[in-house]
Amino acid sequence: MYSQIKWLIPAALFCATFGFNTESVKAQASVNNEFEITYDTLFTLIPIDDQPGFFTANISGVSQDTNPTFGLTKFESNTFGKLVSQKTTTGPDGNIIPVNQEFQFNANPEILGLANPPQSVIDSRIALGVENPQVNSDIYFGDTANKLFGQADDRAEINFFPPGSPNFPGTVNGGGTITITGGTGVFENASGEITFEQSDKLPLDQNAPAPGVATLKFNVETPKPVPESTSVFGLSVGVLGASLVLRKNRRKEVLKR
Repeated sequence: MYSQIKWLIPAALFCATFGFNTESVKAQASVNNEFEITYDTLFTLIPIDDQPGFFTANISGVSQDTNPTFGLTKFESNTFGKLVSQKTTTGPDGNIIPVNQEFQFNANPEILGLANPPQSVIDSRIALGVENPQVNSDIYFGDTANKLFGQADDRAEINFFPPGSPNFPGTVNGGGTITITGGTGVFENASGEITFEQSDKLPLDQNAPAPGVATLKFNVETPKPVPESTSVFGLSVGVLGASLVLRKNRRKEVLKR
């Protein structure tokens, strides 16, 4: 009975050791970071020539915090847009006046049904250093090596107000999701998503960008190096082996007596 109990101890120790290290490996497999940054933004919407109802959209942002999380002080998004609905009214002069417009935006022009996307959007992405500019629209960056890249999928609504209204000439409200496709620095091989809400006010000058504020919520998962399973198994076997040697020596001492 004594020797059986001595065998159970190292066996239990082996199982506990191996199980503990397995859980440690799983816990270290990735790191999840959730944080929020508010940006002052500029929004520009430009019609695409010869393709009614389609637009190019640019949103740039500068963080209100001078030292935001991971140094992501800026972002830029260059997407394609589509007018999906519009409400109008007739003015005193008989002209049709828009009251409300809803837009869909996406990094991929095919999703919007845009047959001939202008190369200017891709060129803008390339100039910013966006990774895989054919499919990625967004870059989040600063003065450090930390960058995030992503694909935008969002919507916006423009409401127009008449002269004399405190909201004249109009407001823009939107939001959506950016799928994270990679990054650099601490975001190497990152995945996850960014959700955001944005509010802008249309400028009096129709050719100027609309100023606004956007709050972005980041949920970023970054993989970390995982120890090889052989080293974990070897550690457990080593513990078991040492226990068996101790048991063998103990039995020899008992026999001598």
